[in-house]
Amino acid sequence: WSTYKFSTSSSGPFSKYNTIDKTVLEPEDDVASVKLGGKWRMPTDAEWTELRTKCTWTWTTNYNGTGVKGQIVTATNGNSIFLPAAGYRRDTKLYDAGSYGYYWSSSLNTDKPSIAWYVNFNSGTVRRRDYGYRSYGQSVRPVSE
Repeated sequence: WSTYKFSTSSSGPFSKYNTIDKTVLEPEDDVASVKLGGKWRMPTDAEWTELRTKCTWTWTTNYNGTGVKGQIVTATNGNSIFLPAAGYRRDTKLYDAGSYGYYWSSSLNTDKPSIAWYVNFNSGTVRRRDYGYRSYGQSVRPVSE
């Protein structure tokens, strides 16, 4: 929390992205927009929900011979993406790499302003989660309009 620019504590008050102000990241605060520019951004919670519920998720332990574990997400039209099980960072430590994937959405949990929605998966489950503090280092899968 010491480096989170919108608060000085884990419980707030948050100067931006709170239940009164904004609940979805603006481009200047969205890492995908900042790093990639153009129309790139982080997906919303609704977009992750659509991907979770309308696609087939298949765990692999050796994606394309790379030895990388994760989920291959395949749409009904046959298009697919690979989401590595990259784990997450908290402070300076890496957790769950190779076992779990944690992917941020751009959507705030309006009931708990210190938390944003994300997708979490392992070899057997794919879930929508809301207990990841906004200060955690989780993966981002950019989308483009």
